[in-house]
Amino acid sequence: MLLVPGAGISRRGFLGLGLAAAGLAALPRRAGAFQPVETKRLFEWKSLHAKAWAAIGQGGNSLVISDGGEALLVDTKMPVFGDILRREAEGVVGKVSTVLNTHHHADHTGGNHAFTKDVAVLTHTKAEPRIVAQVDRYLSGIKSAVGDMTKSSAAERELVADDFKRLHDRMGELRARDFAPTGTFEDGHEVSVGGVKVVLRHFGAGHTDNDAVVHVPSLNLVHTGDLLFQRVYPYIDRDGGATTVGWRASLRKVMELCDEKTVVVPGHGGVCGRAALNEQIEYFDRMCEFVAGQIKEGKSREDVAKMNPKPYDTYSNEWIRAIALRGIYEELGEKK
Repeated sequence: MLLVPGAGISRRGFLGLGLAAAGLAALPRRAGAFQPVETKRLFEWKSLHAKAWAAIGQGGNSLVISDGGEALLVDTKMPVFGDILRREAEGVVGKVSTVLNTHHHADHTGGNHAFTKDVAVLTHTKAEPRIVAQVDRYLSGIKSAVGDMTKSSAAERELVADDFKRLHDRMGELRARDFAPTGTFEDGHEVSVGGVKVVLRHFGAGHTDNDAVVHVPSLNLVHTGDLLFQRVYPYIDRDGGATTVGWRASLRKVMELCDEKTVVVPGHGGVCGRAALNEQIEYFDRMCEFVAGQIKEGKSREDVAKMNPKPYDTYSNEWIRAIALRGIYEELGEKK
């Protein structure tokens, strides 16, 4: 399920928790692959490399890199999942020593509270004030999740009920500092995980004004944050600095980091490769052309928002489609 930045859990609420998590989350049995100790996990942990795993879904996709007894986590999902994510990530790799946020949205930073007291949490400089300013969104997300839990199945409740209750009980103690980064970075910043170098890139405004791309050259691995919605309607956050022109420019820069064997972890959707980056660029090219044509014909923003243009009419999270079309319409209108 894809989460709306700052708007509770999701449009369908907690019901999206019907994952394979209720069963075994075993990963491929090969040398270096994590073998789960627990039989029940909330997240789908996907092995990408002997030193890398992705936690798919339930908000933005997370990535774990581990080497030499150190571990780095990229993105912390919604606030209700922070403690669960930390427990499961540390079950995969051992203690997490560094957390990176790819941008400020609540489905990528909400779980920060589970780490900030004893772990280095880093964001791009422009993300920090946006994170601090949205503490009410984090808290409303917790309230919504706890309320929606009553609609879930018994198996789903069993996975999260205790964690949700503990978090709900300490909501009154949570402050902006619990979600805020402990440090910030600019373009080209490097961190190390054991002997693995991780490079943080910021190519300018795209999905937001603070998008960070996480590049792991030695593993030929990239986490794009929400610069890539893999066959999912993209959330265009104009209030957060989004621009489809900058978004496409950033994606072209990301493509320069990749070859045909690069593993790409998108912000939302399945793990993919370099071709998906170009597909995202083509989406914006075609949708901008389509919307420009509708504007020329005199269609209003809301007329366009109701449309379902091909060949993207089968993308998932259909409710975001109207948001994407409105965002493009508004951006093109500003160019007149």
